[in-house]
Amino acid sequence: MLNERYIRAHPDGVRAGLRSREAGDEAERALDEWLALDARRRRSSPPSPLSLRGEGEPEVPYPRSVVATPASPLRGEWVAEESIVGEGASEAAGEPSPTGRPSATLDSRARAALLRIPNLPTPETPDEATELCRWGEPRAFDFAPRRHDELAAALGILDLPRATRLAGPRFPLLIGPGARLVRALAALMLDLHAARGYVEVAPPHLLKAATLVGTGHLPRHEEELYAIPRDDLYLSPTAEAQLVALHAGETLPAARLPLAYTAWTPCYRREAGSAGTATRGLIRQHQFEKVELVRIVTAEGVAAAFTAILDDAEAVLRALELPYRAVALAARDLPFASRHTVDLEVWMPGQCGYVEISSVSDCGDFQARRLGLRYKPSGGKHAQFAHTLNGSALAIGRTLAALLENGQRADGSIALPAALARYLPVRELREPPRR
Repeated sequence: MLNERYIRAHPDGVRAGLRSREAGDEAERALDEWLALDARRRRSSPPSPLSLRGEGEPEVPYPRSVVATPASPLRGEWVAEESIVGEGASEAAGEPSPTGRPSATLDSRARAALLRIPNLPTPETPDEATELCRWGEPRAFDFAPRRHDELAAALGILDLPRATRLAGPRFPLLIGPGARLVRALAALMLDLHAARGYVEVAPPHLLKAATLVGTGHLPRHEEELYAIPRDDLYLSPTAEAQLVALHAGETLPAARLPLAYTAWTPCYRREAGSAGTATRGLIRQHQFEKVELVRIVTAEGVAAAFTAILDDAEAVLRALELPYRAVALAARDLPFASRHTVDLEVWMPGQCGYVEISSVSDCGDFQARRLGLRYKPSGGKHAQFAHTLNGSALAIGRTLAALLENGQRADGSIALPAALARYLPVRELREPPRR
């Protein structure tokens, strides 16, 4: 969520930022709506001393009564969690509320508009995707390399037809050595991250709407999420949500920061609108596993934290001997909550190109504002919003796909990297003997 004072003071700058990321008419309409509602709020009551504070000091927090939640279970317009009938009725009639402050209805409508505005790109975010570096030399094959789904089916470790019978298209079914390899990859990644200072977390896989609102996945990505209306819960689209929201509503001592968390979880996404060859095999599925990294830091710690997450994700690719490149995303391609993102793309010889395998994002204080996540500097200074960063390290299905394609031999067997030796009893995969 953007800083209200900044929007109020720099509406043209915010609009320019939205246009640079090609956020579209919906985001600009939300901005216009917020500006109009904010003007009405300010007319209905005089500014308080807190509202006149400097930019570095805390804003008046939103009351609990205006935390946005769906109007109907898990669907529909986003309104106040609670409403005050008297104040809501007064505001609807165009009158100031009896309390002399903006009504809860007006506040909730302003907040709902604010929740639809994405983060603004940093000056470092390029206008066009920019390759930053490459690591590893793509292997030269003396035969035509095959796609990972063909290799895995021949090896008997991936059975997509049976997965479709069980759950529909674009769900995985890994068998025998395939399932074992997924477990080994996750263990390798978690161990590498633990050695680099991350605390491993095993979080819930079902989440309240408020958690996903706080991380920016709702309301923007509601159509991409799997919902369980009976229980007012969603299936997690990424462990970023759980890890970023671990300290929602808390004010942490500055001495506790930075915090670094990692988790291995399944992720569930509808991936509406995606189709074609990009969805073949394990590349883009409705259910996939991922090891996620999150860092919660002070404003001064952002640059170091971004470099650290990027290094941590690259360390996994290097350990697995997979060639990759780093690409700074263009402003128009930024995730909703991100202000700067670098993707790591792994070389996939079976697809003759690089494929995203990790996305590292700096969200600034955008998520912390939505979550009420603050830290208290030493010396009696006012509490500040924390900054959050996240990155996948790595998407496991895509990592498995990359290992199969890069390690394939002419006879269909797969050479596995030495880093997996302590997690697997075999160093190669071969087709099972025919019966």
